[in-house]
Amino acid sequence: MPFSDSNIFTFRAGTHEDAALLADLGWRTFEESFAAHNKPEDMSAFRPTMYSPELQAAELADPTTDFILVEVAGEAIAYLKLNKGPAPEAIQAERPLQINRLYITSAWTGRGLGDQLMQLSLEKALQQNHDVVWLTVWEHNERAKRFYLKYGFREVGELEFILGQDVQRDLYMQREV
Repeated sequence: MPFSDSNIFTFRAGTHEDAALLADLGWRTFEESFAAHNKPEDMSAFRPTMYSPELQAAELADPTTDFILVEVAGEAIAYLKLNKGPAPEAIQAERPLQINRLYITSAWTGRGLGDQLMQLSLEKALQQNHDVVWLTVWEHNERAKRFYLKYGFREVGELEFILGQDVQRDLYMQREV
């Protein structure tokens, strides 16, 4: 890629018109990250449960959910999905903010964009008076776990994540704002 300057990224709020784009981008980034570690039939079964345009439209319409899309030269390359509202019991917070997705296409991973999206999440949490930011991560996603630890997240519990027929273990992580 010819770009290395962080100024080339354009950040914008997701709108109802982005449902199909988010379904495609969400699936593409999920598949890039996890297809090599999972059975194709489990991946295929999982896709419609999380990445259909209809589901993305419902999430975009939810007032407790915010999407931030990142584009380069008009092409969507990453997005952030934040959820406000109640958290699972493992999360100790009065006003939690969930980083539900921080997804970057593989071509743009390792270029500082993850840091920018994390900083944006933490700034929003501070501005909106959240006391804790939390997320989940697959227990075998070592790169993501290292990234979250760098930002002060700590493991506080675990949950089952169902991918097709495969029951996996995800970790709850949180950090105070």
